Amino acid sequence: MHRLPAATAAALTAATLLAAGAAAGGTLDCGVRSVGPGSLLRGGTAGAACLLGAFQHRCRAAAYRLSLFGVDTVDTEDFRVAQRDGRCGVEVTTSFAIVPQQPHVTGTRRCARVRRAAGGDIVADRCTGGPPVTVSLTRFA
Repeated sequence: MHRLPAATAAALTAATLLAAGAAAGGTLDCGVRSVGPGSLLRGGTAGAACLLGAFQHRCRAAAYRLSLFGVDTVDTEDFRVAQRDGRCGVEVTTSFAIVPQQPHVTGTRRCARVRRAAGGDIVADRCTGGPPVTVSLTRFA
């Protein structure tokens, strides 16, 4: 039995998700990746690859969430592919919560591009709405 390289498997999974979402219409749900508490990791890179595919595939509306869990805290970054003023972009909304309180938005930005960076990470860049940054879709800085 042969195993696919991780990047190939993630790309195939993302293509499957993109095809399923295209058939269903509406906003494509690219899923969630959760980190923590501690070294726990749930969800691979398929969700980030799905969002990248949606961005590259005629700006297909899509959503993806990256969450970082502490003992009693949750940091979340929500990514949405959307067209505004005729231009495709990624809306990034960050929020923070102390459990059991409701989360509150700590920032929003719009990024003009999603791409695979050197080393394989998927990032959103060319962002406005704060200091210029590159935002990873798979890990917290």
